[in-house]
Amino acid sequence: MQSRPGSQATHGYGLNVDAGHPAPHPMPSSTDWYDTNAPAIARTYESLEADRLNAWMADLLPTGRGAALDVGAGSGRDAAWLAHRGLDVIAVEPSNSMREQAISLHPSAPVRWLRDALPDLREVLRTGLAFDVILLSAVWMHVAPADRARAFRKL
Repeated sequence: MQSRPGSQATHGYGLNVDAGHPAPHPMPSSTDWYDTNAPAIARTYESLEADRLNAWMADLLPTGRGAALDVGAGSGRDAAWLAHRGLDVIAVEPSNSMREQAISLHPSAPVRWLRDALPDLREVLRTGLAFDVILLSAVWMHVAPADRARAFRKL
């Protein structure tokens, strides 16, 4: 993030970037930050071509039918990519605004959207489904270290 000298630019997580000190406001939750900034975040995510970004895993996907879980699905780019490869996709996104962006950006993608989050994934567990592929892209840093073991068990 760039700022002018003497400015008080802050990152979405309450850090005064110029001084390296806490900003005068309380630190918002990750979900609040994504809700507030969803259109800009979605534009950034969608600017990356899914085929190129996900090429590393293309040959690892199940052939034929399979089920995929995209946790922290954001703009829906990767969930749509998985669905267009024939997978039944459940996309989990705790941010209402990001989910709305995803649904509007990928209306033809056969993706089932859930409002859910790690470490619990209560809604996913209620489906009773098992998954052949579980994708977490830029998600793990949002899970508190103390919650990571539980999150892994839920996956």
